[in-house]
Amino acid sequence: MNINGVYKAINSNEQVRQLVKTAPLNIIEQMQVKHFDTKQFVLYQGNSYQDTYILVEGRVKVFLNSPSGKQVVLDVYDSGMFLGEQEAIINRPYSASIINITPITVLVIRNRDFVEWSQKDHRFANRLIKNLSEQIYHLTNRMERYSMHSALQQIGLFLLQCDDEQVPITRELITYEVDTSYRNINRVLKRLADLNVIKINRSTIKITDYQTLQKIMETED
Repeated sequence: MNINGVYKAINSNEQVRQLVKTAPLNIIEQMQVKHFDTKQFVLYQGNSYQDTYILVEGRVKVFLNSPSGKQVVLDVYDSGMFLGEQEAIINRPYSASIINITPITVLVIRNRDFVEWSQKDHRFANRLIKNLSEQIYHLTNRMERYSMHSALQQIGLFLLQCDDEQVPITRELITYEVDTSYRNINRVLKRLADLNVIKINRSTIKITDYQTLQKIMETED
């Protein structure tokens, strides 16, 4: 894809445009734009890769797989996020796996170009530090939720958060935010539905009794 395609991708998202607007021209000229269908973009924990990515459109899941097969979701990234930037900077294999959960568009940057960019562009370096700090902060909060809250509390808190933010709730979305099995998620949702706290309509979930759900969260040990 030519440079016009790269600029079109950059300008299609304001967050990405702000990230790239002070990049040296020689760095931009080496970028590529790639598109992937759902679950076709996969980076594996423990592997090394030669490229860093900026997510222009879509969502990806960052996760760990245990030897027993259990999967722990660390985060879900939206557009404007980097993929592989930490590994590029310290030249290490990936510490977690990544897979796209929607169709995505990414800007592809060779690791050596990404490192050069971070060294030459101080505005970009400051933005990179801010992004990494936000990731650490968000991950700390997520690990606290995983380690200190029961599955019911995790699900209940996430339902309340989605309702406050007016985000449509689905079972799939819950699996990205809760550290428990899909079977246990269904068990908890059924319990809440039996209590008339939520209503499950095919793939979507709606809170029908906000106050009772809050009380359940407060009294759950």
